[in-house]
Amino acid sequence: MNTIGQTIRQLRRARGVTQEELAGALNLTYQAVSKWENETAQPDIMMMPALAAYFGVTIDELFGYKLDVMTNKERLIRYMDKNRILVREDVTLKHGGESSYYINTENFSTNAQLARIGEVFADCIQENRLEFDALVGLAYHGIAFSVAAATALHTKYGKTCSYCHDRRVADSRGRVLCGHTLQDGERVVIVDDVMTSGASVEERVEQLRSQADIKVTAVIVIINRHNQMPQGTPSGEERMLKKYGAKVYSLITDEDIEAALRERIV
Repeated sequence: MNTIGQTIRQLRRARGVTQEELAGALNLTYQAVSKWENETAQPDIMMMPALAAYFGVTIDELFGYKLDVMTNKERLIRYMDKNRILVREDVTLKHGGESSYYINTENFSTNAQLARIGEVFADCIQENRLEFDALVGLAYHGIAFSVAAATALHTKYGKTCSYCHDRRVADSRGRVLCGHTLQDGERVVIVDDVMTSGASVEERVEQLRSQADIKVTAVIVIINRHNQMPQGTPSGEERMLKKYGAKVYSLITDEDIEAALRERIV
């Protein structure tokens, strides 16, 4: 069985963070983390809940009991599989190809599930050091995920940002946004569930830009299904980068799922 220092080192490396980054998240010096991993000191017992929450494991797992070290993507894929969000059934793709699974994001249907995915979105924002003024959810699926992400940014990282989501149909007063009113020059991060061609996201971004001259910093989706695009057709991330200079971040990709299936993670 691993010592707690060995376990922390494994978890930190699996998450892809440095000792300095882990220390910063816990409001400690990196020397403290180094001492844990070198086994010259152990974390204070009061630090255990924060460590477990940061790595997404139980306190028992921190002590090496039944620890299954996986990357964040692998943990998310396993979670989606167990909750029937990753549905392993044969399906015909839009371009005519075949797949042994599909993604049903509507099965993020409990508060616990939304809290979990919101935290993963927030982790993505923090880990990539995205600087922005407003978080924007795209109706309809992106609304719940963006609210969960905005909440996790505050509760987990203490980050305050403006929030809004769009409407597919304007209300009786002609408003197409709920929440924060976007202003010229603001940097926004767009949150949605799935991206394939990016055409739908582009349409919605143009509607947002009709309200204010915003700068799209990034688009974050649960899964980027660029392999569903016919060969030679620009992908959604290429479309976003070319038109807005915005990078697309996906929590997982088809390649991640296929690797998890090959390696029997799910």
